[in-house]
Amino acid sequence: MNMSVPVSVPIIAQEPAGHERKQTLLAIGVPLPTGAIRDPACLTLTDDAGHPQLTQTRVLASWPDGSVRWLLVESRVAMAAHGRRRFLLQQGSGAPVEAAAKHVAVSALNGGRYQIDTGVAQFAIGGRGALVDTVTLAGISMLDAAGLQMSLTGCHGRVYAPVIEATSIERTGPVRAALVLRGHFMSNAEPRGKVPALAFEARLSFVAGSAAVTIEITLHNPRAARHPGGLWDLDDQGTLLFEDVSLSLRPHAAAEEIQWSAERASDAHVEAPQDWTLYQDSSGGENWDSDNHVDGQGRSTVTFRGYRVTYGPAAKACLIAEGDRASPVLSVITGSGTIGATVLEFWQNFPKAIRWADSTLDLGLFPWESRAPFALQGGERKRHTVVIEFAPPGRMLELASAHHPLQVSVEPDWVETSQALAAFVPAARDANHAYTRYIQTIIVGDSAFEKRREIIDEYGWRNFGDLYADHEAVQARTPRPLVSHYNNQYDFIYGALIQYLRAADARWWSLAQACARHTMDIDIYHTDADRPAFNHGLFWHTDHYKPAGTCTHRTYSRVNGRGLRYGGGPSNEHNYTSGLLLYYFLTGDPAAAEAVRDLAGWVIAMDGAEGGTGKRSGAPSGLASKTADPSYHKPGRGAGNSVNAVLDAYALTHERHYLEKAEELIRRCIHPRDDIEALGLSFPEHRWSYLVFLQVLGKYLHIKLEWNETDDMFHYARASLLHYARWMLRHEVPYTDVLDKVELPTETWPAQDVRKCHVLHLAGEFSAEPERGAFHDRADFFFSRGLEDLLGFETAYLTRPRVILCVYGHVQAYYQAHRVHGVDLLCPSASFGEPQHFVLERRDWRTRAQELAMKLLRTGAERLDILHRLSMPTRL
Repeated sequence: MNMSVPVSVPIIAQEPAGHERKQTLLAIGVPLPTGAIRDPACLTLTDDAGHPQLTQTRVLASWPDGSVRWLLVESRVAMAAHGRRRFLLQQGSGAPVEAAAKHVAVSALNGGRYQIDTGVAQFAIGGRGALVDTVTLAGISMLDAAGLQMSLTGCHGRVYAPVIEATSIERTGPVRAALVLRGHFMSNAEPRGKVPALAFEARLSFVAGSAAVTIEITLHNPRAARHPGGLWDLDDQGTLLFEDVSLSLRPHAAAEEIQWSAERASDAHVEAPQDWTLYQDSSGGENWDSDNHVDGQGRSTVTFRGYRVTYGPAAKACLIAEGDRASPVLSVITGSGTIGATVLEFWQNFPKAIRWADSTLDLGLFPWESRAPFALQGGERKRHTVVIEFAPPGRMLELASAHHPLQVSVEPDWVETSQALAAFVPAARDANHAYTRYIQTIIVGDSAFEKRREIIDEYGWRNFGDLYADHEAVQARTPRPLVSHYNNQYDFIYGALIQYLRAADARWWSLAQACARHTMDIDIYHTDADRPAFNHGLFWHTDHYKPAGTCTHRTYSRVNGRGLRYGGGPSNEHNYTSGLLLYYFLTGDPAAAEAVRDLAGWVIAMDGAEGGTGKRSGAPSGLASKTADPSYHKPGRGAGNSVNAVLDAYALTHERHYLEKAEELIRRCIHPRDDIEALGLSFPEHRWSYLVFLQVLGKYLHIKLEWNETDDMFHYARASLLHYARWMLRHEVPYTDVLDKVELPTETWPAQDVRKCHVLHLAGEFSAEPERGAFHDRADFFFSRGLEDLLGFETAYLTRPRVILCVYGHVQAYYQAHRVHGVDLLCPSASFGEPQHFVLERRDWRTRAQELAMKLLRTGAERLDILHRLSMPTRL
């Protein structure tokens, strides 16, 4: 144990919505110093009065010595309306938790079923195809015999039932338990052996002392898209169309009345238990009918602004309320108690519906009321979160607070103390005030990202969470705003999470969480059925200066072009994992860890597949290391992103093959004796991204030091970094001084100067005096000059430059605070040899013939029109 850093982690919780909470979940990932904690059982969470809290922990990441690096901490706490409380996670057993405190208990039943007892309710799951079989409060059954059901309705009215293939316990403890059901939808009319329509995963979470269940339901189309000609439009043959996916339950006792609220829990209404529906058709914003919301033929999928509430029998239903943005709660009161339900981020993920009809409570995740069928693209998935709460007679539900979870943060000073994150300094100690004011505009003011969403109405189940790529619309001369999606370019998720940890400001968290969930679902190609160069890859942002058209978030649409020079797919130059990894460390969300592993696996798969076809040749394909040109395998963002992805997977898993892949790519792409002048780095249009590679090279060196591996590979990488940094000292100038060398002299160029700052600081860290001081001084210059030049552009507050500064600009404050620190290790005298040029293996004549044939197929609008007509989506 590292006694020099006693563990005492301040955790701040704030209640944001004005709801008093008797017992609510507090959950956050906490960083810990190396060597400090090996067994989390020695930690106790106490409140501001020193009282111990019932706590559950889970190790999310370890240091090389086996001690805990990131720890998920979960507890039940009471919060006053708008209250703020300070908790302390520290070593020592402290006073025992009250014996009366309720715990979660999971027990196995016959037939692969489980019972979950939260202390106030008992849930049985795992049988008969229901998501939840039974719910019991004080011995009284709350659901009828069918339990909580899920169904999918196809375009021809055929109903598909869920087939549960596996039920497993994901986590269990005194505070929280989570079980996962996995399966697929099948119709009784389907012939045996037919490929399942859609896959699903349902994660059910239960909290001690609560009679609620939170269900995360993910629908997944595992098929590959056909993407003829490299185009990824919605009406691709791999797309599945359907009409409805809903959850439904029937109370065990007859309903006596229903209560509902649309926008605020305080505005509750009471009705007799007749048919009732609240349907959110669009976002309710000023641009609710944006070109963002179209089907595969470019037709609008929205009908009216906002939501409508109807009441009465279907044939005579009356409109009783309407509005813009609903976060509804529906409660059904019976003689046995109350059942309430809601869907989180209801209006943001429109269309949505919540219904009471035929004595059944329905939650329309993909509701049939929508004008157009739903199109889930090949390799696409979507997660929704539902909360259902049960209460005995006379007890109030606390369901409305589910729309406003606690705002929880670790005090920034502790994050710095833990040293779990590289180059971290709290925002309060960042003296670069022009910088902090600049990035603060992301969350404050008229140009805040949340407000920028409104321009193209970046809402709806497929869009919510992404950023508006407004920099692509600067030259647009269209009557309506040009729709362009950002797709996490330059890893905004990471930047937003770093700023959240630096400032403990929940507005950063809100942006980061929405972006992470969107990226994991929509922007990653979740299939094993396409070529290795594409499977589980990350789609680029939509095409430069062109509308998204009908490709949604998949870059290339036939609306914008066709033929030899247009089209493509996921590529190594757009692969961002660090934000997803940090999101996992802060939440424990298994989907984030899966995404990091998948994106790293994509790197390895694409590099081992000749031409991306999947046919092994015994030599690397080079797809993981190329940048800008298939023949360029020197420092660039393609190779840099690939190395970064496998390093993140190594940090997550400690599996050595990821580090070995990183080292293979480093040796392939850089050498301490490279002829840098011959690479043309002075011409930024195609070579600016060598900086990305050098930034990642610094990350690799940090990892090697953590593992105490100052071996030949460490010295090789260090010598390479310093070789290039010395060239930068002599030759690099601010991008604004060489805008004559670029095609489009935009505000993004001076924003990218922050990368020069980062690289030169890294070089200073890994060098000795007097060279160290020269590196740091030049880094300071590029930081201040780049920011000054950027702010001189009228377009400085567009999305892309602010993301770049958000992600990388904070490192300046760190190196200002740690200027004297460095790594001064003697390099071994052994020679690194001469640089070896990476040459792709010659492909056989069959492969070349196939490529020629594909080129011929992709020429001419007539051929593509034929392919389009043959590649229509599948209607369930």
